Amino acid sequence: MTAVVTGHGLDGLLAETGAHPFVRWEVTDELAATWWSAAGAVAFQRTRKAVRRTVNVLGDDDGVMALLDHLPEIAANVSPERRAFSVSVPQHLEPRLRERFRVLDGGDWEWFHTTTAPAEHASHERVVPLDDVARAGEVRTFLEAHSPTADTEPGQGERWFAVEGPDGSLQAVAAWGTTRAGAPHLSSVAVDTGLRGQGLGRTVVGAVTRAAVLERGVCTLGMYSHNAVARALYLSLGYDRLCAWSSRPVVIDR
Repeated sequence: MTAVVTGHGLDGLLAETGAHPFVRWEVTDELAATWWSAAGAVAFQRTRKAVRRTVNVLGDDDGVMALLDHLPEIAANVSPERRAFSVSVPQHLEPRLRERFRVLDGGDWEWFHTTTAPAEHASHERVVPLDDVARAGEVRTFLEAHSPTADTEPGQGERWFAVEGPDGSLQAVAAWGTTRAGAPHLSSVAVDTGLRGQGLGRTVVGAVTRAAVLERGVCTLGMYSHNAVARALYLSLGYDRLCAWSSRPVVIDR
């Protein structure tokens, strides 16, 4: 039986994962207070937008499976008051998670990272800062119409950018937020459905990514896995797809 070792501290977690960018930019000292390792894999804590803790399992398949076998003990540490808590595993191992536990409906998503600024392009001049507080209603209406799964709301402290039409109406938007560990994080990318195919997505993503990398040296983003068009765009702009997650609420019988 593969041994599971409990670790403590962000430095140790980064060393265990070879300073994996997802861990580097999504995990803080507090979240890394306790983590677990087994045979080239780690289980570590994250938080969603709320304060609720979740667990991600990353690494070699055999080690991931050993950590999933250890999930009741991990849950007792991370979330002792809840019967179900969210677990993210590599997508190809989601069926194995279902073999071991009762799993509820969740989502499949991917995480991207780049430290290379896209080349400057003349179209980037069309991307302008957007006052998401003064125009919050307009932004919400635009997202509801053109990207209903967008998970960043206006007025929450992100930096927003837009491509506008001649009349000032929104044609494309994107939010520049910050990961838990301080990296720029691109979200809520949306293009007017009637204007798709004209390169507006490439324009807004390229301009914001370039600005983020030049300012901070890195940019990250996440996307739902069903969006093949977005994936191709991000890869073409120099992003690396480092993680493909299945996130599921897992019922733990205590």
